[in-house]
Amino acid sequence: MHRQLPGVARAFLEMITSEPLCGVGLVSPRGEVLYMNDQGARHIAGEDARASDLIGRNLGESFPPVMMAQRLEIFRRVQEGGRPVLIRTLWNGRQLTTWLRRVEMRPDRPEPTLVFALSRYLAGDLRSLFPPEAVELIETSVVRLGPLDCLSPQELRVMALVGAGLSVHEAAQALFRAEKTIESHCTAVRHKLGLHDRVEVVRVAQRAGLTLQDADRPRV
Repeated sequence: MHRQLPGVARAFLEMITSEPLCGVGLVSPRGEVLYMNDQGARHIAGEDARASDLIGRNLGESFPPVMMAQRLEIFRRVQEGGRPVLIRTLWNGRQLTTWLRRVEMRPDRPEPTLVFALSRYLAGDLRSLFPPEAVELIETSVVRLGPLDCLSPQELRVMALVGAGLSVHEAAQALFRAEKTIESHCTAVRHKLGLHDRVEVVRVAQRAGLTLQDADRPRV
C-alpha cells in the first residue's frame, strides 16, 4: 500500500505505522482488514500476533459476536456520517482506544469508502482528555478483563473508585456500604491481583481506565 502514495504521504504513513505503541489499520465497512501493522494486530489478538495473521481476514474472527456487531454499526456510522469516532474498550485488562475516520480512496471514482483505525493504550479518564465537542466517544458494550477477571463486580467498583482517587470513606458513601466492607474489598483486590499497596491498586485501575460501568458490563 505504501508504494501507491506520493513521497511525503508515504514517509508520513511509514512514520505512523512504525511507531511502537500505535496500531494502524485500514478496514472495509464489513470489517475486512485491508491493512494493519504489527502493533494493531497485538492490540486485537495478543502480544504474539502479527499483521499477517489479520490482513485479508475479517475482524469478526478476532472479536466476540456482540462486540463485532457493535463495531460494524460504528463503521457504518463513520462511513455515512464522516465524523470521527473514538471507541473505548476495556480489553485484556487495559484501556484500548481506537480512533476511526472515514477514508475516501479516490473521490473521482466510485470506489468503496474505507475506515482508517488508529489504536493505542491510554490510561485514566478519557472524558477529561477528549471533550464531547472534539470527538464522539463510544464505549464498547462488553469487556475482556484479562487479569482483572478474577474480581467480583463489587471489587471492580471499589477498585474503580480507588483508582479515581476516592478514600475508603468516600468509596463507602458512594457505594452505600460500611467502611469495613470497602476495606475488605480492597484487601481482596490486592490479594487476588498480587498487589502490595494502594499505590499499585491505583496504577492498575488507571491503566485499565476502570469505571463503575465496567463492573456491570458483560464479560467476554
